[in-house]
Amino acid sequence: MKNKGFTLLELLVVMSLLALVMVSMGSALRSMAQTETKIDAKLSRNDQMRVTAHFLQQALSRVSLGRSSNQATEKTSNNQFHAGEDAIQWVGIMPARVGMGGRHFFRLSAEDTAEGRALVLRFTPWTTDGQPILGQQGEMRVLIQHLTDFSVEAQGLPTRLESITADWPRDWVKGWPMGNELPQYIRLNLADQQGNWSPIVVQLIPVTQGQSGSGGFTTGGT
Repeated sequence: MKNKGFTLLELLVVMSLLALVMVSMGSALRSMAQTETKIDAKLSRNDQMRVTAHFLQQALSRVSLGRSSNQATEKTSNNQFHAGEDAIQWVGIMPARVGMGGRHFFRLSAEDTAEGRALVLRFTPWTTDGQPILGQQGEMRVLIQHLTDFSVEAQGLPTRLESITADWPRDWVKGWPMGNELPQYIRLNLADQQGNWSPIVVQLIPVTQGQSGSGGFTTGGT
């Protein structure tokens, strides 16, 4: 009996099945690659959120109450702290880094950059005359790229409860309207192209010049 080979129809069926298998494998591999890319992007974003929140917690938590020499006669206790609806400026302690540390002027706000809207931190060392230089002469760091929303909210009670007035904010408010008093808490609401961030809530701790020093480095604590 002669051995018979595959017929043309059988070959077409086999080739069709192989093609279907290859297409399915290609789709599966592409889905796996896309899933891996999404996971990497998610992990990278989570890491950025963690690092940014930690840094802002450190930089914002200790707010200097020191006044400049030309403001020494004023009654305001924190006139270098200003919180608007979409920006915040303060004198605080730079978290210890190689080559920098100590008392600095800070400004955190949303700015337009070459990469689009971004959350930008500007800073410069504190000077004895108390005049911040936060323009081109200061340094800047982009904390978040592709920013879509940024707002500042504050909450707190006065240092002396008996001095509370009728217009004192009773809840979270945009910015901070009570210029003579520090708020107790700051809440930063952020969003980028991938969605909302978890709000960053910082408890403000007033620090006097004697506690933090007027310059140099700090490694934690006061």
